Amino acid sequence: MKARKPLAILAATAITGFGLTALATPASASTTVTINGTAGPPATFQALPSSIAGTSVTLNNISGEGLPVVSQFLSDGDGACSAGRVPTCIVGPNGTATFDIAPGADGASVSLQFNFIEVATFTVTYPNSSATGSSATGSTPAPVIQQFEKPATGSCDEAEPEGLNWGGAASGGWGESWAQWANEGQGGPVCTRTLEYNNSTATWQVR
Repeated sequence: MKARKPLAILAATAITGFGLTALATPASASTTVTINGTAGPPATFQALPSSIAGTSVTLNNISGEGLPVVSQFLSDGDGACSAGRVPTCIVGPNGTATFDIAPGADGASVSLQFNFIEVATFTVTYPNSSATGSSATGSTPAPVIQQFEKPATGSCDEAEPEGLNWGGAASGGWGESWAQWANEGQGGPVCTRTLEYNNSTATWQVR
């Protein structure tokens, strides 16, 4: 069980363009991470195994506490698991949740939080993310649109949040657009750019 709220930072496919993420992922290699622990005090949680490789990860939360999941390299059908005032990805108490792992993730950290404090971590690696060539099945991931709310002052390049430079992508290259998800669903200006995957270098690049 997991809850979804409006996103502060968004990654979306170029196909939809409506604030959703649906990265093209090979149909294999889902891995389970089990979360156990207690809210305390003090809060003590553990995620095992501590490192996995695959195209998706299923979190099995047996702790009895709902935990926000934060990593720009994880996403589900509603967007990237971004940090912010409102959690965008949550694994519910005694529930499960499955997330896609972004191509380019190579030992990327995933943070599990309780009351806005990190209480456990594990790392994810997409198959062949550090090797030359395409993904494990030879398919090329679809282009990805990244967006975040445009700041009131300053440029989009200056306001770029951390964690958006997936798998070798450079900073910058942001333009301005409008999206319905901004301003808690009321719509507004956003900074946007498109990343595309280069099979020859096995990295993401700004289009």
